[in-house]
Amino acid sequence: MDRTAYLDAMGVSRWRSADAKGKPYLIIQDSDTDISQHAIVLEILGLLTVDLNDCEFDTEMVKGMQVVWDMRKLKVRPRVAWLVSAPLAALETGHQAKRELWQQIYRHLAKTAA
Repeated sequence: MDRTAYLDAMGVSRWRSADAKGKPYLIIQDSDTDISQHAIVLEILGLLTVDLNDCEFDTEMVKGMQVVWDMRKLKVRPRVAWLVSAPLAALETGHQAKRELWQQIYRHLAKTAA
């Protein structure tokens, strides 16, 4: 068994050095696959004017980081993300999930413009 999968299953968070300067934004997803170059992700970050280099992708909340987008299948509280959507695979195929995401983007942009 993969050690990180075992620790994740037990709910043990990964160690992070307090001295290392972290990225300010977080995108939470269900798996550890690299989605940073996916067209939908790049488009959404562009609309939010968030630089990809300022984002970290993880499977769980990281204290001290602003959650930009939570795309986990199982939503947990507190919901502090700017955007909460279905996982990326569902966004690729489902029009309802995309519609809900675009409505959230519109509301977020309207709120930040005011």
